[in-house]
Amino acid sequence: MASDNHNKDNLPLDSFSLTAVPASTHNIVWSPDAELAIGCDDCVFIFIPEYSVVSPDGLDRPVDRQYNEAALRFPSVEHRSPELNRPLFDLAGQEFPEFQFIPGGGGSGTVASQGSSMNHLVALEWSPCGLGRMNRSVLAVLTGAGALTIYCEGASDGMNASKLLGRNSRTLSPWVAAWGIGSGLLLPVVKGHEAEYTNEYITSFAWARDTNGPTALLAYTNDEDEIVIVSVQSKHDSEATPGDCGQWRVEEVARFVAEGPHPRSDPSDPDYSPSGSSFSLSWSPWLKKGNSRTGILSYVAKNYVGFRRISIYLSNKNMTKPDVKVSEVDTDGVCLFLAPDAFVAWEDLIWTIAGSKVCRGMIATPAKVQAFQVSFDGSSRDTTPHSTNECSTTYPTPDDVSTAQNPITGLLIHPPSLSQTKSTPSYSLVRLSATHENDAWYQTNLPLPTNPEDDSVGPRWATEINQLIEHHLPRALAYQHVADDGDLESEGREEDGDEMDAYSSDGDELEPGDGLAGIDTEDQVHINRVRIWGMAASPGGGVAAVFISQHSTNWYGRDTYAGSKCRVLFGAYDHGVDRKKEIHLALAVRKLSTEARMWEWMYGGGPPVAGVSTSVVQDSKKRSMLKHDFALINREQVCPFCDLPLDLEDKSSRCGKGHVFATCANTNLPILAPGVSRACGVCGSKCLKRDDLVVMAPQLQKLIMDEISAEHCGRCIGKFIN
Repeated sequence: MASDNHNKDNLPLDSFSLTAVPASTHNIVWSPDAELAIGCDDCVFIFIPEYSVVSPDGLDRPVDRQYNEAALRFPSVEHRSPELNRPLFDLAGQEFPEFQFIPGGGGSGTVASQGSSMNHLVALEWSPCGLGRMNRSVLAVLTGAGALTIYCEGASDGMNASKLLGRNSRTLSPWVAAWGIGSGLLLPVVKGHEAEYTNEYITSFAWARDTNGPTALLAYTNDEDEIVIVSVQSKHDSEATPGDCGQWRVEEVARFVAEGPHPRSDPSDPDYSPSGSSFSLSWSPWLKKGNSRTGILSYVAKNYVGFRRISIYLSNKNMTKPDVKVSEVDTDGVCLFLAPDAFVAWEDLIWTIAGSKVCRGMIATPAKVQAFQVSFDGSSRDTTPHSTNECSTTYPTPDDVSTAQNPITGLLIHPPSLSQTKSTPSYSLVRLSATHENDAWYQTNLPLPTNPEDDSVGPRWATEINQLIEHHLPRALAYQHVADDGDLESEGREEDGDEMDAYSSDGDELEPGDGLAGIDTEDQVHINRVRIWGMAASPGGGVAAVFISQHSTNWYGRDTYAGSKCRVLFGAYDHGVDRKKEIHLALAVRKLSTEARMWEWMYGGGPPVAGVSTSVVQDSKKRSMLKHDFALINREQVCPFCDLPLDLEDKSSRCGKGHVFATCANTNLPILAPGVSRACGVCGSKCLKRDDLVVMAPQLQKLIMDEISAEHCGRCIGKFIN
């Protein structure tokens, strides 16, 4: 494992191996709670962060790596029945439509429309916090049959926690498919919005940023160039049966055609070029105006990127009809040559320039990146249909030719500097193929401080990739297995190939005199190449994760269902001392979850987290008053073993005979029985359940229901394990 040591104040970031079969790019995503999801050919891996370095007793404990060793792997290729969405129609009070269902696909495509898709994974993305159980995120997975399935944690049986380093640690079982869209999975529509029920084929989707309300928005596009806006709300019951996915109100609220100004060309046209993207949709940050939120949805069409303004008017009531307005035409748009899988990335900040609210971002063509700037107050753009010859976008520019065969597979927009405004957002990008002859596989416009440990430049993950592709051997040794076997297809060659592959992955150079007599050491051969499938930034932007697979340059690889040699690499960005204070301020202003702030503090150079990273916790005025209201009840508590009174000692209660009990982080009441409390997944503190508190103090029922959360810890505001 290689560690990241750019910032001496951060904990080391360890890369880890994964046996998988990557089938698409952009297949690594981070949730708002720092959970990491990786999509492969037929399954999804989910890793949960490990916070046991800080324990509730204030003692530091060793951590092997930043993610729990117990990862969840679940298949994503199952063709779901339309019955999955029947509860959505029942909740909306609409009749469930009857139609002829063909398992395996939808739309008008040659393969999927006939139900012949293998349904491999195409794209995945986490939702904002609040939709899943315990206010967590849910995971949307798009598969090759054109179906988008939403996975979430089901109701717990009370046992979905494991002991790790002496404390409870969250596991990820069970996970269930809550609902889906496309490939025969239909949705209710809001009253007044007409839509024909069709067997849609979904080509791309994107979650909107957090609205800070009970409603989340999901956008998707189908193979008819229609974009659909879906409102999503959920409600979960703590007493639900194990595996229950909760109640969901999911409705289609808007639908519009987004084909751009350029007509589709015939494949037999000499000027024809393929287009389309599985990552064509992306949302800007929300502009807040009272109870309304206005955002801009970018979409990729034929050699065109359009920007459509969308507004939502929030209600404080959950599970109610949302009010969503969509502009009739694009707010802005850009004509440029776009190859397949072009995408857009937004900067997470709205600027005020000359009295106008604007947001910036980057377009990946994906041969190159181009900056853009869109105004929230701008007038509508005239999208008069015209040919690509009129706007000179029929062919790529000469600058695109050199990188056209190596597309961008990951683009990060870094947190902006408020003191040093630049015309272009700060970004880092990676391309699909990294070899010793390709210097453009990693590009950034960030200043690159030198790693003091090994004099390398850039984040640790880039250094690890560079070490792999620069590893070389004398030609005679590099091809020794070929010369010895004589037959590349022989069984002996496969065994030697495995040995050679295992040796080459170590990255150790041969020492002089290690059996090199008579070997020409001047003729060196680079033996490794790397494919970079995706790159994602942590919720606070301080850490990047990169998913790669390693291959040999000397013989054909054997990509089978057993999986390829893959690794997940990490690296923290060292912004220097001057910008560190600015980043601390920016993270403090952003509404990150406790889990996200904890990750940034441990690994990304973020500020300390109240209730976890400080030995002394200062209770807020509201929390102090809450503990004061329970003081009388606290004095009446006695030890259940010896009936002696209990004395409060810091974070525990002790009787005269030495029996020790944990205390509730909300009320300071001792926890005297099993099954009446919940444990925090971040700081490990325990909190009594609200229902049990009401039984103990019925006169304080209103106070308990108003001031004590059923999902969040009273010490650090982290989420409970179950």
